[in-house]
Amino acid sequence: MHTTVTVARTTTTAARDRLAAKFAEHDAAATPTDAKIVRRQLFHYHDDLFIHIVDSDTPLSGEPDGPDVGGDIAPFDTTARAQRYYHWLPGPVDPAMFSTLVVNRLVPERRPQVAQLFADFDTTDVPHRMGTRRRQLFALGGVYFHLQDFETPDGGEVIAQAWKQADPRFIQICDDLDPLIDKYDSTSWRKPADAVAHRFYHWEAQ
Repeated sequence: MHTTVTVARTTTTAARDRLAAKFAEHDAAATPTDAKIVRRQLFHYHDDLFIHIVDSDTPLSGEPDGPDVGGDIAPFDTTARAQRYYHWLPGPVDPAMFSTLVVNRLVPERRPQVAQLFADFDTTDVPHRMGTRRRQLFALGGVYFHLQDFETPDGGEVIAQAWKQADPRFIQICDDLDPLIDKYDSTSWRKPADAVAHRFYHWEAQ
């Protein structure tokens, strides 16, 4: 599968509810000819970021298909599509996987270092033991998106458990990443789970 991440801004719960309803109506009307999109997920983070993630069986040339979202979102930046700069896929991809999205800040010059740290980490057995099936890193401007697909729906808990159990390799990569990656909002961050975005809509092609 090919993943496209686009980012905008939305500020209210009511707007997110409307967005979920609009996408649900749009996706319910999907026909077999629309099958190149196999999964769609909508996330929000920190009360202002709207993240639209689409998995497709072929690369999308333009923006992902979707409904008219009217005034419920505002532009994030001059471009909406995030750039993928790291991808780890140890086996087949299943649209039924469960995604966890971590959001932080990262200056563009540090992307190669972050990608290399994950490349080294993903050669160990830790991601497999955590149930990670795919890892992708995206960036848009100075915002960093770490998308993990898991076998089970408790990805956020898996990450928290690895932190609590103090697996030395997990702690090491966290320590190595710490000087490279900044918290999206350091005033509200207390624990790793505070960087996890909330998914409020999910659709899979049948």
